[in-house]
Amino acid sequence: MKIVSNILNKPKAECPRCLGKGNVDWNDIKRLKKELSWLPGKCAYCDGQGKVKSNQINKVAVDTSYLTMDLSLKERELIIDNNFEATEKGKMREREREVFIEEVKYLNSIGKLNPEQIFDFYLIKYEGFDISEEWKIDFLNYIKKIITHNKV
Repeated sequence: MKIVSNILNKPKAECPRCLGKGNVDWNDIKRLKKELSWLPGKCAYCDGQGKVKSNQINKVAVDTSYLTMDLSLKERELIIDNNFEATEKGKMREREREVFIEEVKYLNSIGKLNPEQIFDFYLIKYEGFDISEEWKIDFLNYIKKIITHNKV
């Protein structure tokens, strides 16, 4: 019986997110229009395997923004299984990212703030926290990326 179960649960389809490579690259990110949501790396849709169960493609959209490798394996599995709470939590995080992106665009285009001024505006929230220089650099670069992407 275990042999039959293993055969039925074996991945059968090429991952539509990474196209079977096991990792998402900039071409995949551009193809799925996730330039401001994802970075290249191990594919969260197939967990780096390059293959998925055939029914997974019908369960969760390949471009589901909040299905990323920064989630635990358990959280990713819950999203793939369409768990309501996990899906809603992911949608809420994605909405927060979308609001942030729109705020940065507004502050730049209407408020005429440059990336460094926008960075300083948001950094006020983290006053008193021990924030690494690497995080600050990544955050500023993300703000610059939003602004550049907005002008394309």
